[in-house]
Amino acid sequence: MPLAPLAIAALLFGSALEPRRAADPALDPAVALDRAMSEAEGSLRDGELESAESRYRAALVEGWLLMGSLEAVDGRRAAALQAFERASTVGGETQRAQRSRALVLASSDPAPWTAPELEGVPPADRPALRRRVVAALASAYLNLGVIQAQRQRFARAAELLETAAEIDPAFPKVQYSLGVALFNAQQFDKATGPLTRALADQPRDVALQRMLAIAWLNTEAFDKAAALLRDDPGREDDASLQYAYGLALVRGNRASEAEPVFARLLARHGDSAELNVLLGQAHAQRGDFDAAVQSLKRALELKPGVAEASAALGVIYLKQGRLPEAEAALRAELKGHPSDVKTAHNLATVLDRQGRPQEALALLREVLKAKPDFADARYLFGKVLLAQGAAEEAAQHLEAAARLAPDDANIRYQLGQAYQKLGRSDAAREQFEVFQKLKDKRRGGGS
Repeated sequence: MPLAPLAIAALLFGSALEPRRAADPALDPAVALDRAMSEAEGSLRDGELESAESRYRAALVEGWLLMGSLEAVDGRRAAALQAFERASTVGGETQRAQRSRALVLASSDPAPWTAPELEGVPPADRPALRRRVVAALASAYLNLGVIQAQRQRFARAAELLETAAEIDPAFPKVQYSLGVALFNAQQFDKATGPLTRALADQPRDVALQRMLAIAWLNTEAFDKAAALLRDDPGREDDASLQYAYGLALVRGNRASEAEPVFARLLARHGDSAELNVLLGQAHAQRGDFDAAVQSLKRALELKPGVAEASAALGVIYLKQGRLPEAEAALRAELKGHPSDVKTAHNLATVLDRQGRPQEALALLREVLKAKPDFADARYLFGKVLLAQGAAEEAAQHLEAAARLAPDDANIRYQLGQAYQKLGRSDAAREQFEVFQKLKDKRRGGGS
Protein backbone atom coordinates (compact mmCIF):
# COMPACT_ATOMS: atom_id res chain seq x y z
CA MET A 1 0.00 0.00 0.00
CA PRO A 2 2.47 2.68 -1.13
CA LEU A 3 1.68 6.22 -0.11
CA ALA A 4 1.31 8.95 -2.71
CA PRO A 5 4.36 11.19 -2.96
CA LEU A 6 4.35 14.55 -1.27
CA ALA A 7 3.98 17.71 -3.29
CA ILE A 8 7.28 18.86 -4.73
CA ALA A 9 9.33 20.85 -2.26
CA ALA A 10 10.68 24.25 -3.18
CA LEU A 11 13.81 24.00 -5.29
CA LEU A 12 16.12 26.95 -5.22
CA PHE A 13 17.54 28.62 -8.29
CA GLY A 14 20.85 30.36 -8.42
CA SER A 15 24.52 29.85 -9.01
CA ALA A 16 27.33 29.05 -6.60
CA LEU A 17 30.21 29.81 -8.92
CA GLU A 18 33.67 30.56 -7.64
CA PRO A 19 34.43 34.29 -8.01
CA ARG A 20 35.71 35.21 -11.48
CA ARG A 21 39.40 35.76 -11.95
CA ALA A 22 40.45 39.37 -11.75
CA ALA A 23 42.57 38.99 -14.84
CA ASP A 24 42.50 40.65 -18.25
CA PRO A 25 39.24 39.38 -19.80
CA ALA A 26 41.00 39.03 -23.12
CA LEU A 27 43.25 36.38 -21.56
CA ASP A 28 40.54 34.61 -19.58
CA PRO A 29 39.43 31.44 -21.42
CA ALA A 30 36.22 31.27 -19.33
CA VAL A 31 34.82 34.61 -20.55
CA ALA A 32 32.31 32.98 -22.91
CA LEU A 33 31.24 30.54 -20.20
CA ASP A 34 30.80 33.32 -17.63
CA ARG A 35 28.77 35.39 -20.08
CA ALA A 36 26.48 32.48 -20.96
CA MET A 37 25.91 31.69 -17.26
CA SER A 38 25.19 35.32 -16.45
CA GLU A 39 22.66 35.60 -19.27
CA ALA A 40 20.99 32.33 -18.23
CA GLU A 41 20.71 33.41 -14.61
CA GLY A 42 19.25 36.75 -15.71
CA SER A 43 16.55 34.98 -17.73
CA LEU A 44 15.84 32.73 -14.78
CA ARG A 45 15.41 35.66 -12.40
CA ASP A 46 13.01 37.27 -14.88
CA GLY A 47 10.94 34.08 -15.07
CA GLU A 48 11.78 33.50 -18.74
CA LEU A 49 12.22 29.74 -18.44
CA GLU A 50 12.51 28.92 -22.15
CA SER A 51 15.19 31.56 -22.63
CA ALA A 52 16.98 30.42 -19.47
CA GLU A 53 16.95 26.82 -20.64
CA SER A 54 18.42 27.75 -24.02
CA ARG A 55 21.12 29.86 -22.43
CA TYR A 56 22.06 27.22 -19.87
CA ARG A 57 22.54 24.77 -22.72
CA ALA A 58 24.80 27.29 -24.43
CA ALA A 59 26.75 27.54 -21.18
CA LEU A 60 27.06 23.73 -21.08
CA VAL A 61 28.61 23.78 -24.55
CA GLU A 62 31.18 26.36 -23.44
CA GLY A 63 31.81 24.53 -20.19
CA TRP A 64 32.37 21.11 -21.74
CA LEU A 65 34.59 22.57 -24.48
CA LEU A 66 36.77 24.24 -21.84
CA MET A 67 36.78 21.12 -19.66
CA GLY A 68 37.83 19.05 -22.67
CA SER A 69 40.75 21.40 -23.30
CA LEU A 70 41.81 21.22 -19.64
CA GLU A 71 41.70 17.43 -19.70
CA ALA A 72 43.63 17.31 -22.98
CA VAL A 73 46.48 19.62 -21.90
CA ASP A 74 46.89 17.49 -18.77
CA GLY A 75 47.23 14.37 -20.91
CA ARG A 76 43.86 12.80 -20.02
CA ARG A 77 42.81 11.97 -23.56
CA ALA A 78 39.84 9.72 -22.72
CA ALA A 79 38.32 12.30 -20.38
CA ALA A 80 38.94 15.03 -22.96
CA LEU A 81 37.21 13.06 -25.70
CA GLN A 82 34.26 12.43 -23.40
CA ALA A 83 33.99 16.13 -22.55
CA PHE A 84 34.03 17.13 -26.23
CA GLU A 85 31.42 14.47 -26.96
CA ARG A 86 29.17 15.93 -24.28
CA ALA A 87 29.69 19.41 -25.71
CA SER A 88 28.46 18.17 -29.06
CA THR A 89 25.26 16.68 -27.61
CA VAL A 90 24.05 19.25 -25.06
CA GLY A 91 23.47 22.08 -27.54
CA GLY A 92 22.79 22.65 -31.18
CA GLU A 93 26.34 23.76 -31.98
CA THR A 94 28.62 20.78 -32.65
CA GLN A 95 31.30 22.05 -35.08
CA ARG A 96 33.79 23.27 -32.45
CA ALA A 97 33.37 20.16 -30.33
CA GLN A 98 33.92 17.84 -33.28
CA ARG A 99 36.97 19.82 -34.42
CA SER A 100 38.52 19.69 -30.94
CA ARG A 101 37.80 15.99 -30.69
CA ALA A 102 39.44 15.36 -34.05
CA LEU A 103 42.56 17.31 -32.99
CA VAL A 104 42.90 15.25 -29.81
CA LEU A 105 42.52 12.03 -31.76
CA ALA A 106 45.15 13.19 -34.24
CA SER A 107 47.64 14.21 -31.55
CA SER A 108 50.42 11.82 -30.61
CA ASP A 109 50.04 9.87 -27.38
CA PRO A 110 51.26 10.45 -24.69
CA ALA A 111 52.34 13.96 -25.73
CA PRO A 112 49.82 16.47 -24.29
CA TRP A 113 47.64 18.40 -26.68
CA THR A 114 48.18 22.16 -26.93
CA ALA A 115 44.97 24.14 -26.51
CA PRO A 116 45.24 27.66 -27.97
CA GLU A 117 42.66 29.08 -25.55
CA LEU A 118 44.77 27.94 -22.58
CA GLU A 119 48.08 29.40 -23.75
CA GLY A 120 47.72 32.37 -21.39
CA VAL A 121 46.94 30.16 -18.37
CA PRO A 122 50.01 29.02 -16.41
CA PRO A 123 49.87 25.38 -15.24
CA ALA A 124 49.63 26.59 -11.65
CA ASP A 125 46.37 28.42 -12.46
CA ARG A 126 44.66 25.48 -14.14
CA PRO A 127 43.20 23.95 -10.92
CA ALA A 128 41.38 27.22 -10.15
CA LEU A 129 40.08 27.39 -13.71
CA ARG A 130 38.92 23.77 -13.47
CA ARG A 131 37.00 24.58 -10.27
CA ARG A 132 35.25 27.45 -12.05
CA VAL A 133 34.26 25.19 -14.92
CA VAL A 134 33.04 22.41 -12.60
CA ALA A 135 30.94 24.92 -10.63
CA ALA A 136 29.44 26.35 -13.82
CA LEU A 137 28.58 22.91 -15.21
CA ALA A 138 27.03 21.74 -11.93
CA SER A 139 25.04 24.98 -11.62
CA ALA A 140 23.78 24.76 -15.22
CA TYR A 141 22.62 21.15 -14.84
CA LEU A 142 21.08 21.93 -11.44
CA ASN A 143 19.01 24.79 -12.78
CA LEU A 144 18.03 22.92 -15.93
CA GLY A 145 16.79 20.15 -13.63
CA VAL A 146 14.86 22.62 -11.52
CA ILE A 147 13.22 24.08 -14.65
CA GLN A 148 12.04 20.59 -15.61
CA ALA A 149 10.77 19.98 -12.06
CA GLN A 150 8.79 23.21 -12.20
CA ARG A 151 7.12 21.81 -15.32
CA GLN A 152 6.27 18.61 -13.39
CA ARG A 153 8.67 16.57 -15.58
CA PHE A 154 10.27 14.89 -12.61
CA ALA A 155 11.96 11.96 -14.36
CA ARG A 156 13.72 14.30 -16.79
CA ALA A 157 14.57 16.65 -13.92
CA ALA A 158 16.17 13.75 -12.06
CA GLU A 159 18.35 12.86 -15.06
CA LEU A 160 19.73 16.40 -15.24
CA LEU A 161 20.20 16.61 -11.48
CA GLU A 162 21.99 13.26 -11.42
CA THR A 163 24.48 14.73 -13.89
CA ALA A 164 24.94 17.77 -11.63
CA ALA A 165 25.59 15.46 -8.67
CA GLU A 166 28.01 13.39 -10.74
CA ILE A 167 30.00 16.52 -11.63
CA ASP A 168 30.06 17.86 -8.05
CA PRO A 169 28.32 15.80 -5.35
CA ALA A 170 28.84 18.58 -2.78
CA PHE A 171 27.43 21.39 -4.93
CA PRO A 172 24.90 23.45 -2.91
CA LYS A 173 21.35 22.08 -3.06
CA VAL A 174 22.19 19.37 -5.58
CA GLN A 175 21.51 16.39 -3.27
CA TYR A 176 18.33 18.01 -1.97
CA SER A 177 17.05 18.85 -5.45
CA LEU A 178 17.91 15.40 -6.80
CA GLY A 179 16.20 13.67 -3.91
CA VAL A 180 13.04 15.76 -4.33
CA ALA A 181 12.91 15.13 -8.07
CA LEU A 182 13.40 11.37 -7.67
CA PHE A 183 10.78 11.31 -4.91
CA ASN A 184 8.23 13.08 -7.07
CA ALA A 185 9.08 10.77 -9.97
CA GLN A 186 8.22 7.94 -7.52
CA GLN A 187 11.71 6.49 -7.92
CA PHE A 188 11.82 5.98 -4.17
CA ASP A 189 14.68 3.49 -4.14
CA LYS A 190 16.94 6.01 -5.86
CA ALA A 191 15.62 8.95 -3.83
CA THR A 192 16.72 7.61 -0.44
CA GLY A 193 20.45 8.19 -1.11
CA PRO A 194 20.36 11.90 -1.99
CA LEU A 195 17.61 12.58 0.56
CA THR A 196 19.75 10.98 3.29
CA ARG A 197 22.74 13.09 2.28
CA ALA A 198 20.60 16.23 2.17
CA LEU A 199 19.17 15.51 5.62
CA ALA A 200 22.70 15.08 7.00
CA ASP A 201 23.38 18.66 5.86
CA GLN A 202 20.00 19.96 7.08
CA PRO A 203 19.12 17.79 10.11
CA ARG A 204 16.41 20.18 11.33
CA ASP A 205 14.48 20.21 8.05
CA VAL A 206 11.25 18.48 9.10
CA ALA A 207 9.78 18.40 5.57
CA LEU A 208 12.92 16.70 4.28
CA GLN A 209 12.80 14.19 7.13
CA ARG A 210 9.19 13.32 6.28
CA MET A 211 9.98 12.92 2.60
CA LEU A 212 12.81 10.52 3.43
CA ALA A 213 10.53 8.58 5.80
CA ILE A 214 7.92 8.11 3.06
CA ALA A 215 10.65 7.07 0.62
CA TRP A 216 11.89 4.45 3.11
CA LEU A 217 8.30 3.28 3.60
CA ASN A 218 7.80 2.82 -0.13
CA THR A 219 11.04 0.84 -0.42
CA GLU A 220 10.03 -1.44 2.48
CA ALA A 221 12.77 -0.16 4.80
CA PHE A 222 10.16 -0.07 7.53
CA ASP A 223 12.43 0.29 10.56
CA LYS A 224 14.13 3.33 9.02
CA ALA A 225 10.78 4.89 8.18
CA ALA A 226 9.46 4.25 11.69
CA ALA A 227 12.56 5.76 13.30
CA LEU A 228 12.13 9.03 11.38
CA LEU A 229 8.37 9.22 11.92
CA ARG A 230 8.64 8.35 15.62
CA ASP A 231 10.64 11.52 16.24
CA ASP A 232 8.52 13.75 14.00
CA PRO A 233 7.33 16.70 16.13
CA GLY A 234 4.02 16.96 14.29
CA ARG A 235 3.08 13.30 14.15
CA GLU A 236 0.57 13.24 17.02
CA ASP A 237 -1.50 16.03 15.46
CA ASP A 238 -1.25 14.87 11.83
CA ALA A 239 -3.43 11.88 10.91
CA SER A 240 -1.50 11.11 7.71
CA LEU A 241 1.83 11.00 9.56
CA GLN A 242 0.32 8.89 12.32
CA TYR A 243 -1.06 6.51 9.71
CA ALA A 244 2.33 6.28 7.97
CA TYR A 245 4.00 5.60 11.32
CA GLY A 246 1.54 2.83 12.14
CA LEU A 247 1.95 1.36 8.66
CA ALA A 248 5.74 1.27 9.09
CA LEU A 249 5.34 -0.49 12.44
CA VAL A 250 2.93 -3.09 11.08
CA ARG A 251 5.05 -3.80 8.01
CA GLY A 252 8.12 -4.01 10.23
CA ASN A 253 6.47 -6.72 12.36
CA ARG A 254 6.12 -4.43 15.38
CA ALA A 255 2.41 -5.05 15.90
CA SER A 256 2.35 -4.35 19.63
CA GLU A 257 3.66 -0.82 19.00
CA ALA A 258 1.28 -0.27 16.08
CA GLU A 259 -2.00 -1.16 17.81
CA PRO A 260 -2.15 1.87 20.15
CA VAL A 261 -1.28 4.14 17.19
CA PHE A 262 -4.30 2.88 15.24
CA ALA A 263 -6.49 2.89 18.32
CA ARG A 264 -5.79 6.63 18.75
CA LEU A 265 -6.46 7.24 15.06
CA LEU A 266 -9.78 5.42 15.26
CA ALA A 267 -10.73 7.34 18.40
CA ARG A 268 -9.87 10.73 16.88
CA HIS A 269 -10.88 10.33 13.27
CA GLY A 270 -13.55 7.63 13.31
CA ASP A 271 -13.92 4.36 11.47
CA SER A 272 -11.88 3.87 8.31
CA ALA A 273 -11.51 0.86 6.05
CA GLU A 274 -7.76 1.39 5.64
CA LEU A 275 -7.22 1.74 9.38
CA ASN A 276 -9.17 -1.44 10.05
CA VAL A 277 -7.01 -3.30 7.52
CA LEU A 278 -3.83 -2.28 9.31
CA LEU A 279 -5.33 -2.95 12.73
CA GLY A 280 -6.34 -6.40 11.52
CA GLN A 281 -2.83 -7.07 10.23
CA ALA A 282 -1.41 -5.95 13.58
CA HIS A 283 -3.75 -8.32 15.46
CA ALA A 284 -2.76 -11.16 13.10
CA GLN A 285 0.93 -10.59 13.70
CA ARG A 286 0.32 -10.98 17.43
CA GLY A 287 -1.61 -14.20 16.84
CA ASP A 288 -5.02 -12.79 17.81
CA PHE A 289 -6.81 -14.13 14.74
CA ASP A 290 -10.33 -13.57 16.05
CA ALA A 291 -9.70 -9.84 16.53
CA ALA A 292 -7.90 -9.72 13.20
CA VAL A 293 -10.80 -11.28 11.31
CA GLN A 294 -13.23 -8.91 13.02
CA SER A 295 -11.21 -5.82 11.96
CA LEU A 296 -10.69 -7.07 8.41
CA LYS A 297 -14.36 -7.89 7.93
CA ARG A 298 -15.21 -4.45 9.27
CA ALA A 299 -12.87 -2.94 6.68
CA LEU A 300 -14.67 -4.80 3.89
CA GLU A 301 -18.05 -3.66 5.22
CA LEU A 302 -16.90 -0.05 5.12
CA LYS A 303 -15.26 -0.33 1.71
CA PRO A 304 -15.79 -3.52 -0.32
CA GLY A 305 -12.61 -4.44 -2.16
CA VAL A 306 -10.33 -2.32 0.04
CA ALA A 307 -6.71 -3.29 -0.68
CA GLU A 308 -5.15 -6.07 1.41
CA ALA A 309 -8.22 -6.90 3.54
CA SER A 310 -9.16 -10.10 1.68
CA ALA A 311 -5.48 -10.97 1.25
CA ALA A 312 -4.94 -10.79 5.00
CA LEU A 313 -8.07 -12.86 5.64
CA GLY A 314 -6.82 -15.44 3.15
CA VAL A 315 -3.48 -15.77 4.96
CA ILE A 316 -5.25 -16.17 8.32
CA TYR A 317 -7.54 -18.87 6.93
CA LEU A 318 -4.53 -20.61 5.35
CA LYS A 319 -2.76 -20.69 8.72
CA GLN A 320 -5.91 -22.09 10.31
CA GLY A 321 -6.22 -24.80 7.65
CA ARG A 322 -9.52 -23.38 6.38
CA LEU A 323 -8.50 -23.88 2.76
CA PRO A 324 -11.81 -23.28 0.89
CA GLU A 325 -12.29 -20.00 2.78
CA ALA A 326 -8.65 -19.06 2.15
CA GLU A 327 -9.08 -19.69 -1.57
CA ALA A 328 -12.23 -17.57 -1.74
CA ALA A 329 -10.62 -14.66 0.13
CA LEU A 330 -7.44 -14.71 -1.94
CA ARG A 331 -9.37 -14.88 -5.20
CA ALA A 332 -11.43 -11.90 -4.05
CA GLU A 333 -8.22 -9.93 -3.45
CA LEU A 334 -6.85 -10.84 -6.88
CA LYS A 335 -10.12 -9.86 -8.55
CA GLY A 336 -9.60 -6.30 -7.39
CA HIS A 337 -5.79 -6.28 -7.47
CA PRO A 338 -4.66 -8.78 -10.15
CA SER A 339 -0.99 -7.69 -10.04
CA ASP A 340 -0.56 -8.64 -6.34
CA VAL A 341 2.09 -11.35 -6.69
CA LYS A 342 2.22 -12.14 -2.97
CA THR A 343 -1.47 -12.94 -2.92
CA ALA A 344 -1.11 -15.02 -6.08
CA HIS A 345 1.72 -16.95 -4.41
CA ASN A 346 -0.43 -17.57 -1.33
CA LEU A 347 -3.28 -18.78 -3.54
CA ALA A 348 -0.86 -21.19 -5.25
CA THR A 349 0.07 -22.51 -1.80
CA VAL A 350 -3.61 -23.12 -1.04
CA LEU A 351 -4.15 -24.88 -4.37
CA ASP A 352 -1.14 -27.12 -3.78
CA ARG A 353 -2.40 -28.06 -0.33
CA GLN A 354 -5.80 -28.85 -1.82
CA GLY A 355 -4.16 -31.37 -4.17
CA ARG A 356 -4.46 -29.18 -7.29
CA PRO A 357 -0.80 -28.96 -8.40
CA GLN A 358 -1.43 -28.12 -12.05
CA GLU A 359 -3.49 -25.07 -11.10
CA ALA A 360 -0.79 -24.06 -8.62
CA LEU A 361 1.95 -24.40 -11.25
CA ALA A 362 -0.01 -22.36 -13.81
CA LEU A 363 -0.45 -19.56 -11.28
CA LEU A 364 3.20 -19.68 -10.20
CA ARG A 365 4.36 -19.38 -13.80
CA GLU A 366 2.49 -16.07 -14.02
CA VAL A 367 3.94 -14.94 -10.70
CA LEU A 368 7.50 -15.66 -11.79
CA LYS A 369 6.94 -14.00 -15.14
CA ALA A 370 6.01 -10.82 -13.25
CA LYS A 371 8.66 -11.18 -10.53
CA PRO A 372 11.49 -13.59 -11.44
CA ASP A 373 13.42 -12.89 -8.22
CA PHE A 374 10.55 -13.93 -5.91
CA ALA A 375 12.39 -16.57 -3.84
CA ASP A 376 9.31 -18.05 -2.14
CA ALA A 377 7.58 -18.54 -5.50
CA ARG A 378 10.70 -20.19 -6.96
CA TYR A 379 10.81 -22.52 -3.95
CA LEU A 380 7.15 -23.49 -4.18
CA PHE A 381 7.39 -23.98 -7.94
CA GLY A 382 10.37 -26.31 -7.49
CA LYS A 383 8.71 -28.16 -4.61
CA VAL A 384 5.52 -28.82 -6.60
CA LEU A 385 7.51 -29.90 -9.66
CA LEU A 386 9.57 -32.26 -7.53
CA ALA A 387 6.42 -33.84 -6.12
CA GLN A 388 5.24 -34.32 -9.72
CA GLY A 389 8.45 -36.17 -10.61
CA ALA A 390 10.04 -33.38 -12.69
CA ALA A 391 13.30 -33.44 -10.70
CA GLU A 392 15.50 -31.81 -13.35
CA GLU A 393 13.27 -28.76 -13.80
CA ALA A 394 12.60 -28.65 -10.06
CA ALA A 395 16.34 -28.51 -9.34
CA GLN A 396 16.75 -25.51 -11.64
CA HIS A 397 14.10 -23.52 -9.79
CA LEU A 398 15.32 -24.61 -6.37
CA GLU A 399 18.88 -23.61 -7.29
CA ALA A 400 17.57 -20.17 -8.28
CA ALA A 401 15.66 -19.97 -4.98
CA ALA A 402 18.83 -20.89 -3.04
CA ARG A 403 20.74 -18.09 -4.78
CA LEU A 404 18.00 -15.61 -3.87
CA ALA A 405 17.58 -16.84 -0.27
CA PRO A 406 20.76 -18.73 0.72
CA ASP A 407 19.79 -18.98 4.41
CA ASP A 408 16.40 -20.63 3.87
CA ALA A 409 16.66 -24.14 5.30
CA ASN A 410 13.54 -25.44 3.53
CA ILE A 411 14.95 -24.54 0.13
CA ARG A 412 18.16 -26.43 0.92
CA TYR A 413 16.22 -29.51 1.99
CA GLN A 414 14.10 -29.61 -1.18
CA LEU A 415 17.17 -29.01 -3.34
CA GLY A 416 18.89 -31.93 -1.61
CA GLN A 417 15.85 -34.09 -2.38
CA ALA A 418 15.97 -33.03 -6.05
CA TYR A 419 19.68 -33.88 -6.33
CA GLN A 420 19.06 -37.22 -4.65
CA LYS A 421 16.37 -38.13 -7.21
CA LEU A 422 18.76 -37.12 -9.99
CA GLY A 423 21.44 -39.44 -8.62
CA ARG A 424 23.75 -36.57 -7.62
CA SER A 425 24.62 -37.99 -4.22
CA ASP A 426 27.52 -35.66 -3.33
CA ALA A 427 25.52 -32.55 -4.20
CA ALA A 428 22.54 -33.89 -2.24
CA ARG A 429 24.69 -34.59 0.83
CA GLU A 430 26.13 -31.08 0.67
CA GLN A 431 22.65 -29.52 0.63
CA PHE A 432 21.46 -31.67 3.53
CA GLU A 433 24.51 -30.58 5.53
CA VAL A 434 23.72 -26.94 4.84
CA PHE A 435 20.10 -27.60 5.77
CA GLN A 436 21.14 -29.07 9.12
CA LYS A 437 23.50 -26.19 9.90
CA LEU A 438 20.76 -23.67 9.16
CA LYS A 439 18.30 -25.57 11.35
CA ASP A 440 20.84 -25.70 14.19
CA LYS A 441 21.56 -22.01 13.83
CA ARG A 442 17.86 -21.20 14.00
CA ARG A 443 17.54 -23.22 17.21
CA GLY A 444 20.61 -21.49 18.65
CA GLY A 445 22.83 -24.53 18.30
CA GLY A 446 25.28 -23.01 15.84
CA SER A 447 27.22 -19.82 15.24
